Amino acid sequence: MRSFRPVEKQWLFTHSALNNTPSLDDGIDLQTELKRRKVIIEYMRSLALRANAIINGDDAEVPRLRGSMIVGATLIHRFYMRRSFKDFPEKLIAPTILFLATKIEEEPLKLRHIVNVCIAKFEQQGTKGWYPDINPHEQPPREYRTWEKSILATEEVVLEALCFDMGVEQPYTKLLRSIKGLDEVIGKVTLSSSSSGANGMVNGTGKGKEKLTESVITEFSWTLLSESSCSPLSILYPVQIISFIIFTIVISIADQIPLSEGLWNASELSERFGLDLILDQDTQEVRGDDLDLVKSCLDGFMRYMHEGLIDEGLKRYIVAEPEEGTKEPYKRRFTSTTTNGTSIKDDIKGSSQNDLSDVKQDTPVNPDGGEEGVRMESV
Repeated sequence: MRSFRPVEKQWLFTHSALNNTPSLDDGIDLQTELKRRKVIIEYMRSLALRANAIINGDDAEVPRLRGSMIVGATLIHRFYMRRSFKDFPEKLIAPTILFLATKIEEEPLKLRHIVNVCIAKFEQQGTKGWYPDINPHEQPPREYRTWEKSILATEEVVLEALCFDMGVEQPYTKLLRSIKGLDEVIGKVTLSSSSSGANGMVNGTGKGKEKLTESVITEFSWTLLSESSCSPLSILYPVQIISFIIFTIVISIADQIPLSEGLWNASELSERFGLDLILDQDTQEVRGDDLDLVKSCLDGFMRYMHEGLIDEGLKRYIVAEPEEGTKEPYKRRFTSTTTNGTSIKDDIKGSSQNDLSDVKQDTPVNPDGGEEGVRMESV
């Protein structure tokens, strides 16, 4: 994995730092703090839905705000590494971060709409908002002015706490780039297996041949990433690692195989994610400089799921690891040997490089590998 610039390193924290947040000094233990962070993220999403309904009608889906939700969740985790819940409660931070995140992602919601949905959600029933579109001569009521001033004042505090650094690289964008052209890759492996007498079966068993596609990965990975954003993974691991373990989990669930086998299959495409992982066919092990980080992040995802920060309902889709001595040899999922003796892995690398030119041209790429200013218009 590439080395990180100082501006990127400042937002990657150790587990020790996570256990020593400002809230802890005010008597709030880590588990309570993480649960309260999740509440803020849920508040933010609820406010976004309500504001979107004002603008676009009662639409339960907010695809245009997906990027803002991920960015907002990351900013919330960053903010509370520098500030305490004692000074900044949930109901104030949720609309402030929403207002800020939508501007960062160029999906802005008017402050008036955010204030009105805050009043509808948090104030007593009957408290009036301000709707000049309906009544142009109406003046903003006192509650409206209070919320507006509080959000604008808190925005300045948030910007200062975050060093005015609003660059948030998104794992979803990284994952979409990494799986670009995967359907074609799977098709090549299927053709190669057929010509080798494997009856066209992928993975040697036929499992996953039709289940695992780019569209399936795209939609399912968004669900997993949305859930994972409620946990502090985004401030503990770089986006390359997060996007890769999400890819691993999607493979495991789609093919109904244990996570260890999903990690083996995902590692075939590790170069696409910018990771150093190597498959050892003889020992059936994954090796490489980034393996410890990958395993730690994957363990963290499972731990936060058991703790309730990530939807516990995902547990029923995770296949248990086989008992010792009953594990069958892993078989490659995305790489094979072609009929002319060349490796499809070489085709994958070439395809990956070519596919990058098809990604949105308005997404700037840093010379040393990172993406900045990414947008979620494609989802």
